[in-house]
Amino acid sequence: MPIEPVTRWWTDNITLTSADTEYSIALPSSARQYRFRCRTANVIRYAYDTGKVATPTEPYLTLPSNADYLSDQNDLTGLTVYFASPDAGVVVEIEIWK
Repeated sequence: MPIEPVTRWWTDNITLTSADTEYSIALPSSARQYRFRCRTANVIRYAYDTGKVATPTEPYLTLPSNADYLSDQNDLTGLTVYFASPDAGVVVEIEIWK
């Protein structure tokens, strides 16, 4: 299966203002890839179901400090990503490709 070239990309930031509080981003329906990282050296939790990250409840994943997550060549239609951190004021940087 040939890989289609990326035709457009967006960037966004989410500030996790309060510790252990859920924040989310709904990816655009045309998104095929996304990457996120913490702007500072903080740990963040993420999940694809609401109610899993503020008070850590399986299933959720942890992104260690100084790391990034990349999901590529997917159909991300209707996907919402939920974030939380044990620290307040954490900024999550997100890149989305069409």
